[in-house]
Amino acid sequence: MSPAVQIALAVALVVVVFLLLLALRRGRPRDLVAPDRPAGDGQAEVLRLARAGRTVEAVKVLREQTGLSLLDAKRAVDVLVSGGTWPPDPPAPGKGVDDAVRAEAARLLYRGKKIQAIKVVREHTHMSLADAKRYVEGL
Repeated sequence: MSPAVQIALAVALVVVVFLLLLALRRGRPRDLVAPDRPAGDGQAEVLRLARAGRTVEAVKVLREQTGLSLLDAKRAVDVLVSGGTWPPDPPAPGKGVDDAVRAEAARLLYRGKKIQAIKVVREHTHMSLADAKRYVEGL
């Protein structure tokens, strides 16, 4: 075997080993720490901060306790301040769908564009995929 072929085989072997190691590394589970769930008095602490006008701190504490996104934590703090409870009961499918969204979804469904109709409902109501699908199928 010529030296050029030997070098080419060695380089190919190194590349294959590198790719295998890279693939194995990607498949390895990462050390993840689940966010702490709120303690029994966690909601009270968030509410105390929010009522004291310290909304940013309340949102931060709620995010630390629950792992919520910034937007969801802000909404939850607003609900708590207005006298509601968190987590709220999930909305019933179909509630909160205004006439324009209902009409657009029906129009898309009539044209055979069921997926687009579901997307429209989800974008305007923040329903889960399953709830939006059931709603559109019920039109």
